[in-house]
Amino acid sequence: MIELKIDIDKKDKRDFMIRYQALYRYFRFKLVDYEIAETRKGYHVRLIIDFPFKVTSEEIVLLQLLLGSDWKREMLNYFRVKNDIEDWNKLFIAKYRIYKRGNKVKFRRLSYERPIKNKHKL
Repeated sequence: MIELKIDIDKKDKRDFMIRYQALYRYFRFKLVDYEIAETRKGYHVRLIIDFPFKVTSEEIVLLQLLLGSDWKREMLNYFRVKNDIEDWNKLFIAKYRIYKRGNKVKFRRLSYERPIKNKHKL
């Protein structure tokens, strides 16, 4: 089983669904579980898939890219894989902006992820 983490940077999910159906048509994998979380700009999709064959880390990056994941994220993932970074497939890291005024420091969260598991059928 593998975990695919897809970062979709638009609110329209139709492109993702077309890509998902095409991938399924060619590979006939079994979808074990999924999670979809809405972000400010789009969606984060996590898929647990049982493939009928072994899949390498490089192929996971390719599959995520083929499913419409942000190409910059997948380029970084590819370089992480090639440089043997163990925890290479990161999807969501909270982003903060730090403000400093005199002796006071304030943090403001810039990004969020709102889970909507199992409300969207794949």
